[in-house]
Amino acid sequence: MRLVQYDNGGQVGVGVLVGDQVRYAGYDDMLDFIRDGERALDRARVAKERGRPVQYDRLIAPITNSGKIFGSGPNYRSHGEEDPEWVPADEPMWDFIKLTSSVTGPYDDIVIPPADDVIKRLSGGAAKFSEHGFAVDWEVEFAVVIGRTAKNVRRENWLDHVFGYTIINDVGARSLQFHFGQRDLAKNFDTFCPMGPCIVTPDEIPDITRVQIESRVNGESRQSELVGDQLNLPDVAIEWISSIIRLDPGDILSTGTPAGCGTFMEPPQFLKPGDVVRCDATGIGHIENHVVAGNTRTRPSEAMASAG
Repeated sequence: MRLVQYDNGGQVGVGVLVGDQVRYAGYDDMLDFIRDGERALDRARVAKERGRPVQYDRLIAPITNSGKIFGSGPNYRSHGEEDPEWVPADEPMWDFIKLTSSVTGPYDDIVIPPADDVIKRLSGGAAKFSEHGFAVDWEVEFAVVIGRTAKNVRRENWLDHVFGYTIINDVGARSLQFHFGQRDLAKNFDTFCPMGPCIVTPDEIPDITRVQIESRVNGESRQSELVGDQLNLPDVAIEWISSIIRLDPGDILSTGTPAGCGTFMEPPQFLKPGDVVRCDATGIGHIENHVVAGNTRTRPSEAMASAG
């Protein structure tokens, strides 16, 4: 099944996607749905077959209140080899967390805040890529949503703990990430985790290694690779992480990005207001987000202060 969250006049619901229709699955929150396990899936199957379409204003992220969203370091050799300083790790890399405050919908805007406010990233600054402001980059990723509590899970049993799969664009600000290693801050600006458009249950994608993930910026191809090319597939990730940290229903593993980020292009290219980023995954669909300039500030700009 293809499960979504939708908003209709401020009322959120969980629905089953059937073609272009959304049919109400009997829950108002995806995390509650996931926690309810087979009972929730049974209700959704009935809704899929006999439910009536619901009216809605927009699709929102398919889950907005995950307890934990894990981000992977280089998990495709192609991405690692883009960086001349890359040294292949001798173990899986799960080296940052994305917060739920960064999650945004599959078709919502990516907002780049002013780079001359509290955190300054201006031309001539000490941070790498400061001439590009926050130097915002794209990263299409295949994401795994946990369905059952997972602790000390052996990799051969990984699928027993999976609820489904979705797409994440792991947006990041490189001029923060590469300046004193502030990776978590760089990855967690509000709106820097577009997700969706749905969560697809594993029965619909029996072989995730054949899933092709792709990104396009303004219609031009940037990234394209099979999930099967990952250095460490989700079975390894679940065994690895759950040996240390308990995974709970609704937690997400965003499993890394292939080559094609703007950082390593010649010259580097970063997102700017007016750009459109589209991320696709076979069997899941696509998300598409416009990039806009944020105008909310903590302090007035120097131009505003001078005018005042």
